[in-house]
Amino acid sequence: MMSHRISRREALGVGLAGGLLAPIAGISAAARARQVDQHPPLAGPRINFVQFEKVLDQLGLDGLVLSSGVNVQYVTGIRPVITRMGLPPSAFAVVCRNEKRRLAVACAAFTYYYTMADVQASSPMPVFMYSQSATALKQDDLSGLGMFEDRGEVPVEALEAKRISATRRAAEEAGVFDTPAKSLTAALDWLGLKNSRLGVDDPATARLIAEAAPEAVVVGADDALRRIRPVKSDVEIKLMRQSAAANAEAALEAAQTIRAGGGYRDLRATFFAAAARRGHRGVFMVVDRVSDDMYESDFREGQSLLIDCVSEYQGYHGDYGRTVFVGEPRASMRRVTTVLGQAWDQVREALRPGLSFDDIRGLGNDALRGLGVSYRVPFSPHSVGLYHSDHVGQAGLAPLPMVLEPGMVISVDCPLLESGVGGSAHLEDLVLITSDGAELLNDPGNQVIIV
Repeated sequence: MMSHRISRREALGVGLAGGLLAPIAGISAAARARQVDQHPPLAGPRINFVQFEKVLDQLGLDGLVLSSGVNVQYVTGIRPVITRMGLPPSAFAVVCRNEKRRLAVACAAFTYYYTMADVQASSPMPVFMYSQSATALKQDDLSGLGMFEDRGEVPVEALEAKRISATRRAAEEAGVFDTPAKSLTAALDWLGLKNSRLGVDDPATARLIAEAAPEAVVVGADDALRRIRPVKSDVEIKLMRQSAAANAEAALEAAQTIRAGGGYRDLRATFFAAAARRGHRGVFMVVDRVSDDMYESDFREGQSLLIDCVSEYQGYHGDYGRTVFVGEPRASMRRVTTVLGQAWDQVREALRPGLSFDDIRGLGNDALRGLGVSYRVPFSPHSVGLYHSDHVGQAGLAPLPMVLEPGMVISVDCPLLESGVGGSAHLEDLVLITSDGAELLNDPGNQVIIV
């Protein structure tokens, strides 16, 4: 069996020789030294429409009307920034089974003009805008859409010209309405959903549909979404490959900076910065069983600690866990990490379609027993994607009996859930379930990092 440890010197050498710090043109030498390659954004819907139709058949739904930022992004590929500000939704994505008329959006005119128009050209779909000034809108008067007035002192910037053109085109193609309900009525009518059974992700959206399409039947979409999301589309798999790989690289880069005397909060900041250089947003980092960002402690020589690192790329999450030895660890921790690595290797090699989440937990426990140990390790699987736990809903519904299918991306959490062993330990990688097994999405590297 290959070694599961990597020294600080070896890791740094591999990182530099492997070109982690790739040059980027147009920035200073100092910035270039801190920057790594970032993938270009991927446009268009993320949702797996085959799985979408399968689940709608199971639940007796005709379509979904979604307004939370993550769900709008899932369906359209666009996430209006207003959804990250704690403000009420102003964009509603409607999706149905009709392949010729699959998607439509109802949104505030200013939301479209100021945020969505920048990328709308790459996600063609009708946009039914609403504005309180819509009744006064004329073709040569843009104020009715809330767009900035042109003072005429100098030509407008290219960005502004593009926004004006896209907004005017959307208004001419789909019309502008004076209330949100009327714009949603138009979107539902265009998709043939006014008298349908619709899943919604927000009570406010349900109330809006009651006004926009009173004959429609509205049910919660939570169950539908948690059944659809785990089976990824081709676009999502590409995003997950990028996210898993870069998240693991950022975690390893951060781990290499751990020194006796350094602090937990500095390590988190280092991970978040390393993730940002790869186009990621840091979500959380558990350090030595501590998840609270405000907790502070110093690393010490001989310490054994876990890291569990999560960041997201275009909304899609990487998830990576390892054990770090600060210098020479206790013999007890060497034993734990050795058998943990051996058990995870056995579980990973056994993953394939048809296994249930309960089966996976059983495989992990069987592996530990076969190795002659009884450590408490959960081997807890979870689907990863737009959420850290993609199969878990938001409405408190009972857990789904999850069974692996091709196209799923999962993690199997392998933390040590015991104390008095000499430290903490964890092991976690992301895998794609294929037709006959599982494919690692991040470089497995070494399962223990020595600094």
